[in-house]
Parts: sequence; C-alpha cells; structure tokens
Amino acid sequence: MQLREAFALMIGLGVLLLVARSIINQWRGRGAGTPLRGKFKAAQEWLEANGYHILRVRDRGEWTGYYGTRAFHKHLIADFIVRQGGKTYVVKLASAREKGMNGAKLRDTWYPMYVVFGVKGILHVDVENEQVQVVDFEVKPPPHVVWSKVINRALWLLSGMLIALVWMHSR
Repeated sequence: MQLREAFALMIGLGVLLLVARSIINQWRGRGAGTPLRGKFKAAQEWLEANGYHILRVRDRGEWTGYYGTRAFHKHLIADFIVRQGGKTYVVKLASAREKGMNGAKLRDTWYPMYVVFGVKGILHVDVENEQVQVVDFEVKPPPHVVWSKVINRALWLLSGMLIALVWMHSR
C-alpha cells in the first residue's frame, strides 16, 4: 500500500467515525444530560401532551447588525424548538418580570427570533397562568421586489431550458 492510499484510507475512516459519532449522539438526545426542572419541565410536559415534538432545548442564535464600522450583537435563546403538523415553532416561556406585549418588544425581540431560527411562528407559553399565545408575522414586500424575484426565477428557468435544448440537439 502506497503512502497516498494509506492517507486516503485514514481520511475516509476519520470521516466515517465523525458521521457515526454524530448519529450516535443524535440517538442519545442532545439535552439528555441536563434534566429540566420547574417551569421548563412543566412546559415540556404541556408541549408533548398537546402534540408538539420537541426538536431542541435551549437553542442559541445570534443576530448582528452593522452601522458603518460599528457592529451590534444580540444573543437569542429559544427555550424550545418544536414541530407540529409540519410547522416549526420557537417556544419562549413567560417570566414574572414581563409587563405585557407592545410593538417595540414584537419588533426588537420576537421578529429577530422568527428570522434567525427560520420558524413559522413563536409560541409564548405562560406556565403559571396556563396561557399560550401564538406570535406570527406577515411580511409584504413592495411590488418591485416581488416582480424582481419573479423575473429572476423566470430567467433561471429559461436558461435551464435553453441549456437542455442545446444539450439535446448536440447529441
């Protein structure tokens, strides 16, 4: 066996071991080491009892905005990421210090979570008062943005058709 073949074999085995380790860790469950307590446990039980499949616990994301040379960071923590009926939701548990909902909170806190985690909505769960509110957003771009996307996709489709036509006639 030559050195190059041995090196390729070692890389292949390394990739195989990484994939196997990833699969085993996923079977065991990501948050299995730390048991949930208090309102987190109650929320988990409520979510599971109401048909939500828990995908992740205490998932983290980050939002960064730039203004000139300055960068503004915001760390986002989803208490749970759940799925029900093909839709994925971020779950945020209500805290005692929250003072209700307003437009600023919706814009500054909830919308970045909606975008960063790429979900269909947010479930705001108040375990103590046994209430759940669904937070959802509807984004309507201006017509020129919609038409720009339509034209872009049409050009890609036509390009693909042209390539297929040239390929078919060159045979």
